[in-house]
Amino acid sequence: MIPSLSCIRCGAVVPLWDYPEGCPHCRAQGENISLEPDYEGNFVIDKSKRGMFRYTSRLPYDDFPTLGEGGTPVIELTALSQQLGLAKLYSKNEFQNPTGSHKDRMNPFVVRRAMEVGCTTVAAASTGNEGVSLACYAAAAGMNCCIVSTDSISPIWKSAILSTGAQLLLTDRPAERLALIDRKRKEENWYSATNLLTPPTGSCLYGVQGYKTISYELYEDFGRDLPEYIFVPTTRGDLLWGIYRGLQELLKAALIDRFPRLVAVEPAPRLERVLRGESLHTNFACDAKLTSSIGGSTATFQSLQALSKTNGFAVSFEQNEVMPAVLELGGYGLYLETASAAALCALRKALRQGNLAQGARVLIISTSHGYKNPPQFYENESWSSKIQHVKEKAL
Repeated sequence: MIPSLSCIRCGAVVPLWDYPEGCPHCRAQGENISLEPDYEGNFVIDKSKRGMFRYTSRLPYDDFPTLGEGGTPVIELTALSQQLGLAKLYSKNEFQNPTGSHKDRMNPFVVRRAMEVGCTTVAAASTGNEGVSLACYAAAAGMNCCIVSTDSISPIWKSAILSTGAQLLLTDRPAERLALIDRKRKEENWYSATNLLTPPTGSCLYGVQGYKTISYELYEDFGRDLPEYIFVPTTRGDLLWGIYRGLQELLKAALIDRFPRLVAVEPAPRLERVLRGESLHTNFACDAKLTSSIGGSTATFQSLQALSKTNGFAVSFEQNEVMPAVLELGGYGLYLETASAAALCALRKALRQGNLAQGARVLIISTSHGYKNPPQFYENESWSSKIQHVKEKAL
């Protein structure tokens, strides 16, 4: 049982609830800050269980809808690490989760919380991975689901969402999605997985806890000898903060001796600019047409905290670098979504700028597989030279 929640900024302890507007104390000061559950007892890994059920001593629930999420492998990219001049390069293959992305670590707890508070419909504003994942976990739990998106949603994601029986609502503008969900939350008792504020706090505070399990799994893979850098595709920083918080709990339990440096991978300088002194409330220009999964014009306190506490940094990339990165990683056997492959763009840039040393040990979080790539990705005439139409005589 979780006794209470705490603010990740001011430390205020508040009664257990959902707080869709974040910490009420910080909110009164004009800051949108997320809360986290307080846990009792020691951190324990239950090695008799599989997936995320191994770590329920530090998760909101010990029973939750499951499709077999978690336990994703770490692979070593030996040839690519040699090419880049790194000692080691690893990929944490989050695309091997049930719906093909890291979002599957969050939504079991979103759905479980919605069930506990008596909601019959879970909802999210999404153009992709989150919508598919939430729809699948809602279906597994027998709950209604509504995904609110825009007309630009990819047919791939649209068909995946609708296949679960979920409802899909389309708005003209992205901002209208939040207003619609907020109204439905108040009028029809919907439960929102999505943060509804601008600037955002982060996603559902119970759901974000699931991302801590990535750090626990890395500990089980590497022990105390964790990679020195972890590159994380980042928008609101749910994944980034969850990885940091999991590492912090491992450090507190004396299971590791140091933090790896976390690196936020972003399609435009957002956190980069905040780290240089700009306001967290800035509306940042962001062109992310090929990497919409990590698009958006805002930054969050939770992202800033994750970087600051781990002596990390942020690296942006250009959209024209993304396709070469997808193809390069494909050549090593990893077919990744554009927003996931962007970690390689950021890694190369960080090496050029001297932000990490040659000979470092690096891990990238491969968040989603390439079968979800946007239609624009396939508009590549140069590929035609690799396609041959042949006819064989019948034997």
